[in-house]
Amino acid sequence: MPKNTLLFPPSFVFDTIGAESGISGLQIAVNNLAVASKSGAMRQAHALGVGGRNSIKNQNKGMPTLNSLLPTRSVGKYTVASSIPTGTLGYFLSGWVDASDPNSALVATRVERFTFATNTITNLGSLLTANMHGGGAIANPSYGYIAQFTYLWRMTFQSESISLLGQRLSFSRYMISNLKNKSRGYFCLGWSSFDGTIYDIDRFSFSGEVCAGIGTVIQGRAWATGFGNNFNGYLCGGSLNGSIATMLANNIERFSYASESKVDISAILSSARNKGSSWTPGTSFASYLVGGDCNNRFPDPVNSAVRKFSSNKIDKFTFAGETVALLGVTLPNGRTLFESIGSPARSVLAGGTTHTDSYSTQNAYALTTQITDLTFATEVATILGATLSIARYYTVSLDNSSF
Repeated sequence: MPKNTLLFPPSFVFDTIGAESGISGLQIAVNNLAVASKSGAMRQAHALGVGGRNSIKNQNKGMPTLNSLLPTRSVGKYTVASSIPTGTLGYFLSGWVDASDPNSALVATRVERFTFATNTITNLGSLLTANMHGGGAIANPSYGYIAQFTYLWRMTFQSESISLLGQRLSFSRYMISNLKNKSRGYFCLGWSSFDGTIYDIDRFSFSGEVCAGIGTVIQGRAWATGFGNNFNGYLCGGSLNGSIATMLANNIERFSYASESKVDISAILSSARNKGSSWTPGTSFASYLVGGDCNNRFPDPVNSAVRKFSSNKIDKFTFAGETVALLGVTLPNGRTLFESIGSPARSVLAGGTTHTDSYSTQNAYALTTQITDLTFATEVATILGATLSIARYYTVSLDNSSF
């Protein structure tokens, strides 16, 4: 086939000796292409505009709701799963109730989907093959990964299916803290009935789904809260000695994703606590550290016995400057052992235990089905109408958000 003279003129830059003639030849090719394509491009743009508007009209008529799985599409002989828009769905998995409760078996394997667009929750039934209460969980927009003891499971958001992976954690544990950026996640810390407080960190690479131990943190603890942005993860609070309630931490440890180095920063929580939760907004400017178990002396801060209570406080951690500020707003009630999911605009907290009065009396824990919304723009927390199907704590949570 002969060369197209529009694309390959006799004086094309690669065929001509000398910079001036080469530039001239290239300019000729560009000018020829511009002239030849201008009218055709305008006609195509007009046709695409009309066709696109008609296509959008037809598409909107049959567009599935956000809590429905999107259809697959064909590319040649291959079928490619359509991605679900990030920040639209979250999941609360498993949990724990009193062992004598007849709902225990149902809670252990149950998965519920929360749809942010409609504030609705849907019971998907028993998708789990094992009780994952107190495990750790990380996710990217396509898959969630859950860890407990040494086991790892993958949840595929598109099909809402769960499978056991061949990869394992380097050390058996639960009450795990989680960190992640866009390329990998980390399962940190935890508790073992045999070995006590765990210091270990496992790196999980989303590409290849490879898990490997990479050492330890500065301070071992269980029930710590993990949060972060794309550059650093942070571990805060937690129980320093497992079941000893008075040994609570208020320090914050920074973990650099680039170097995988650790350092204690100067900022601390407004109160030492464990069993709280956190979710980072889509802006990654700040994170909110919510609830948790505390200890204090009521009503006399000097002479009264130490009492354990659930906090309703919200600390705001600002990444620029690494500062912590106690917000004036609070959760509707004291809350502990719950889990959080999030979208770019808000976080949703579900399950756990609540106290109606966290600060004046020693109250018994009450398992809850409550779902609470924390809106980042207003920094206000409100109780939603939707609830979990069964009251429980020690849940595991996943969402398909990306930051």
